Parts: sequence; structure tokens; C-alpha cells
Amino acid sequence: MEAQMYDPDAYNSLPTLSIGAQNFQDKGARNVLLSDIRDLFLRRGVHERYGIALLHRHFPITATQRLVDYRNVSAPWDVGGNADPIVPKYQGAIVPRSYRLFRDSFMPYEFDFAEDEESSHPVLQGTRDAEFLMELSALLEQHGLEDVLGLRTLDGRDPELSVEVTEGRANIMLPRKAFGPESLIEALWVFGPELVDACHWVSSPFRKGEMRGIWAQQS
Repeated sequence: MEAQMYDPDAYNSLPTLSIGAQNFQDKGARNVLLSDIRDLFLRRGVHERYGIALLHRHFPITATQRLVDYRNVSAPWDVGGNADPIVPKYQGAIVPRSYRLFRDSFMPYEFDFAEDEESSHPVLQGTRDAEFLMELSALLEQHGLEDVLGLRTLDGRDPELSVEVTEGRANIMLPRKAFGPESLIEALWVFGPELVDACHWVSSPFRKGEMRGIWAQQS
């Protein structure tokens, strides 16, 4: 299974953060994360390359734009009518970062900017992860989570910046210590080799047994 060409609806049809969090709770997604999904990531050895993301968006974008992250700030970038998964720009490239099951395939909906076009990561291309993606697809559909959880590459993620904040039409990654817990929603889960505690929402380095991730701030 390969990543498909980009469709703006893959992003604009996402729920808001609050609705996405409610869907996560209503579908009992946490139990599936801690069991079947975690087991799949570890069995396939992909837990250091991928995490699981809560599907949500903070603002709409136009059909000619993509949400692109550069140095921990995500904002809409214009790409015209180009639907290729990787788009050359500014002597670099816009490359997929987050994927969701959409129209029977894993489709990118959020992107990174790679300054060196030649170094654009080849995730979800070819057959490297085909069996893993097929199993993940089946799990999400089995539990009715295809519109709740997505797949996120971990390349370039700064573990010290663990809270996503929206200011205007930009998402900014900031340290966890700047926020109280009452305003935060879990938005990304990263699995460790053994599960001791369910989640450690801290920015310190991995301790054995952790499943960590990113928070998103409620507006």
C-alpha cells in the first residue's frame, strides 16, 4: 500500500481538535492504542519511525494550499494545483509528515519542508512498510478508528517541544512547562519497547517502558 496523491479534502474534512478528542473517547481508542496498535508497532519494528496522531485540524486551508511545518511552525503554503506527494519548493521539497486512511489508502494531510530536496524521506513509498500499513489499516477499520487516528512520521521531531499551540493560521510547538494540564489534549503517541505506564506527557528523554507524545492546546 503506497501513499496516494494529495487531496485537499484529506485535510479539510478533519474534525476540530475538540471533536477529534471526543471521537477518541467515544470510540475507546485508548484501549486499542495500548494493546493491538502498540503490539503491531513493536512487532514490525516501526516504533522509532512512526507515531499515532489524533486526527484533527485547527483551521481550514484552500484547495491550493498545504499545511507545512518548518522549524516547528506549521502554516499554509501555496502549491498551486500540484497533487504530487512531494513538491519541490525553495530549493528543497515539501514532503509528507502525517497520513490518514482516506478513500481506501493512506493519504498525506500534513507536511514538512526538507531544505535538501535530495534528502526527502521515502516513507510510505514503495514496499518498505507495505505489510505494516496493511495491518494498521485493518486494525483501524476493525475498531472504527479510521477517522480518529492517523500515522505520523517521527523524522525531525524535537522531543523538548511537546505542546502544539495555534496562533492565527499557524501551529507552533512549545515546551510543555508553559501550560497547565487543564487546557491540553493528547495529540500524538510514541511507543516504547515495554509498556509500564500508559502515558508520560513529559519532555524528558525516553525512560524504559514509556509511551509518550504531544499535547495540543484547546483554544
